[in-house]
Amino acid sequence: MQSTQLSSLTAIRLVAGRELRVHLRNKAMIISTLVMVVLIVGGLFAANFFGNQEQSIEYGVTSSTEEVGQATQSVLESQGITVDVTTYSDEAQGRTAVSDGEISALITGSGSDITAVVNESVDSDLNTALASVIQQTKISELAQSAGVSPDDINSVYSLTEVPFESLDPPAEIDGSQILVGFIVGFLLYLGIFGGGMSVAQGVVEEKSSRVVEVLLASVRPWQLLTGKVIGIGLVSLLQVGIYVGAGVAAATAFGLTEDITLDLNAIGAWVLVWFLLGYIIYALVFAALGALVSRQEDLGSVIPIPMFIVIAAYIIGVSVAPSDPDSPVVTIASYIPFTSPIVMPIRSAYGVASTVEVFAALAAAVITIPILLWISSKIYSNAVRRSGARIKLKDALKAA
Repeated sequence: MQSTQLSSLTAIRLVAGRELRVHLRNKAMIISTLVMVVLIVGGLFAANFFGNQEQSIEYGVTSSTEEVGQATQSVLESQGITVDVTTYSDEAQGRTAVSDGEISALITGSGSDITAVVNESVDSDLNTALASVIQQTKISELAQSAGVSPDDINSVYSLTEVPFESLDPPAEIDGSQILVGFIVGFLLYLGIFGGGMSVAQGVVEEKSSRVVEVLLASVRPWQLLTGKVIGIGLVSLLQVGIYVGAGVAAATAFGLTEDITLDLNAIGAWVLVWFLLGYIIYALVFAALGALVSRQEDLGSVIPIPMFIVIAAYIIGVSVAPSDPDSPVVTIASYIPFTSPIVMPIRSAYGVASTVEVFAALAAAVITIPILLWISSKIYSNAVRRSGARIKLKDALKAA
């Protein structure tokens, strides 16, 4: 019987091909992929739609408040707010316009004695801008009465922060980098965790249905494990590739990339590389742990630790890294093979990881894979044939 066994390469290829066909024909997988693509494109469309909605304020002034209205308009427009100012020769006419909803407010009064006439409450942006103008007007009035130059007074009030010299300036990260980093982290988390869970569920399903006994009659345990990881990995890689492609295409079509200085194509390629490494690492771990149980409902009892690690990596990447990408926690996590596939790509998107750092993390992840393959193969080989109660990890590590 031993002489009829397939060669290692042929066995792995056949197992991988079987997994590839099964998962590509899985309706649930196809539907979930389409739904995710719709969510990605829809989310980017929403971001483009709401991001392009210009905020506008319409208010009126009287002949005595035209100067205040113009100064307020300058403040609001400096904040990117569109302003439409109407001058009313008759205050009563302006009040009627407010009452009818033609304008949001009417600025009345004179000098620094200004009142905003509104229906219910004054717009917060208009309130802030108008208050700033009134403050400057009162400062000028007080400066003139005291014989002090208004410019000198204004220069004091314009001091909003203490001048400083930074010996170790933090990395400057703009909003587009934060958005790209968040999307990168989410896609990697989704792909790595989802792919690893698919492998674990497949192992348990084959074990509980005893299909694994038939398969092991033709292939060795490590060949079956390797083929399964490769087959499901190709499907997961295809999914992530579709997500990345849909995201880049949608962002480009909606004009969201115009103000982004990052090379999205290069980032997308690196996402696939890091996904592949992260998936292999977690797929091997999840497969070995999945072999310890014989029922799907027992799977939750053996995967808490790797599940916690991948979730922690995601949290570090999208919560801690944006505010301090060079913090010790983020830096260390970007080198550890179990967290680097999620954290390091985010640091790269922020532009704080050097080429040397990236390749050092890549090398650490690559070196980890054969070690994990040896350990996982041993656990899988010793546990996958044993059904019934959950197998202890130390027992599965013992030689068969």
